[in-house]
Amino acid sequence: MFINAADPEEFRVAIVAEGQLDEFALETTSREHTKANIYKGTVVNIEPSLQASFVNYGGERHGFLPMSEVHADYYQEKPQGKAKPRIQRMLRKGQELIVQVYKEESATKGAYLSTYISLPGRNLVLLPRQSHLGISRKIEKEDERQRLKELAQKLGLPPEMGLIVRTAGEAGKVRDLAKDLHFLLKLWEDLKKAAAAQKAPCLLHRDLDLVTRTVRDYLTADIKTILVDDKEAYQQLRSFLRVAAPRQEHALKLYTDKLPIFSRYQLEDQLDRIYAERVPLKSGGGIVINPTEALVSIDVNSGRFTSQRELEDTALKTNLEAAEEVARQLRLRDLGGLVVIDFIDMKDKKHQKEVEQALKQSLKRDKARVTVGHLSKFGLLELSRQRLRSAAEISAYTPCPTCLGRGRVKSVGTVSLSLLRQISVQAAQSQLLEVRAYVPLEVSNFLLNKKRRELLDLEELYKFRIILTARDDLGPEDIQVEYLKREGAEPKPVAELKPAPESKAAPEVHPSSETKPPPGAKKSGEARRPSRPRRRSSKPKPPGKPPGEVPEAAPPAAPGPGEPESA
Repeated sequence: MFINAADPEEFRVAIVAEGQLDEFALETTSREHTKANIYKGTVVNIEPSLQASFVNYGGERHGFLPMSEVHADYYQEKPQGKAKPRIQRMLRKGQELIVQVYKEESATKGAYLSTYISLPGRNLVLLPRQSHLGISRKIEKEDERQRLKELAQKLGLPPEMGLIVRTAGEAGKVRDLAKDLHFLLKLWEDLKKAAAAQKAPCLLHRDLDLVTRTVRDYLTADIKTILVDDKEAYQQLRSFLRVAAPRQEHALKLYTDKLPIFSRYQLEDQLDRIYAERVPLKSGGGIVINPTEALVSIDVNSGRFTSQRELEDTALKTNLEAAEEVARQLRLRDLGGLVVIDFIDMKDKKHQKEVEQALKQSLKRDKARVTVGHLSKFGLLELSRQRLRSAAEISAYTPCPTCLGRGRVKSVGTVSLSLLRQISVQAAQSQLLEVRAYVPLEVSNFLLNKKRRELLDLEELYKFRIILTARDDLGPEDIQVEYLKREGAEPKPVAELKPAPESKAAPEVHPSSETKPPPGAKKSGEARRPSRPRRRSSKPKPPGKPPGEVPEAAPPAAPGPGEPESA
């Protein structure tokens, strides 16, 4: 186990097996860890349609507390017979509760809360107000499970208290379990005293920091060395191990080399790969991982094969490799919720069963609760996984401010045409004098090189000026447009605009006799190139005519600054 705590802003813990990254946890000071914290909160809203309530526990958003997570001790009235309790009758607004965070709040949702409290220790998990006695499902030997169950019953557990023997308690003695239980019972009593003395909302108990929490949850007899690169974290862990796991205190070592600890043991490259979308497989194939808001999709791609006869064998080999790698990536990235894996199609039913068993076997090492389905006729396998902590990607990355997390931006052509349409609408509805558009360099180049004719036609049709300014500080979709209207101009409804017949010249445009055109206004009939110096001509050019027709007389030029208006 490698612990990188030298940087105060970021803590990293990596567990390595045979040179390969097996577990990874990341926590930053900018993102507060709240999972497993215990708060005193107040019910602020009850939603009968959801059969849930919202609790103010001190977070940025109110926490979500469903009826299934409300302990009977908080019921305001007893349920009648076998009738299902309804939250609008069991809770009331303003009621104070002790709640624990089971899922941290996200960008769009509040935290998921429960009144069923669990206090984890090194060997045991204490369950206050729950008469449940359980053994970790990771302990598979039936005789050991029975031994631990009998051992737990001899601990003298108080009434209305439950506990779970953790994997670390396997092969443990009565003395170890009793010491753990005594510590957890004292913690619960202190927590109840704090709840009685403080006013809601308030924090009653904060879970351990990342470094100590990881050692508590992941330290097993298989871990031979714990290497820490920070002296303060080293002393903190040493004190913890003396109490929680004295037999493994000798495994703790202080790393003093000048080279960063993760670089010294070639872990940085492996860490970079856990953020990658594509993960290569040994056979030449690969898996593609795409987390979305609804689910996590994982696509399995095969390497090359030389003949149709080898297709089934190649599919089986690639799928078996993918099953092992998928289980590893789920642990490393801590991907939770619904996961859909698209394996390569296999016709042989035995091969399909083999892949399912390989995936289930690989998932046994996962500390999270995982429920695995079966391969469908489409080659899809669904599973659900409990998220243990904030995903490393969430802690290390922020959504792209340009694409807002979509992973794509509009093309240059689409952005340019959208701008042209926007200007056309404004020009049709208002008497514009000038339009100033600040656009990305690529959009400016596209408009001036490929849409110059359209820009000139707009200027000619609506008698205004378009100025394009390219800016390097704008994103691919960032467009800033300023519209300068003529003095005294009133908006015109679009319905009044009628295109001129093709066989006739453009209608004459005269400035109002009441309002003189402002300085710099363009003369009728002139065409101006965007973002270029204006060319003045002594005579306005007549509009073009279809072949074979005699051009009509050009419309009179609009008076320039200081010139008298025509009668």
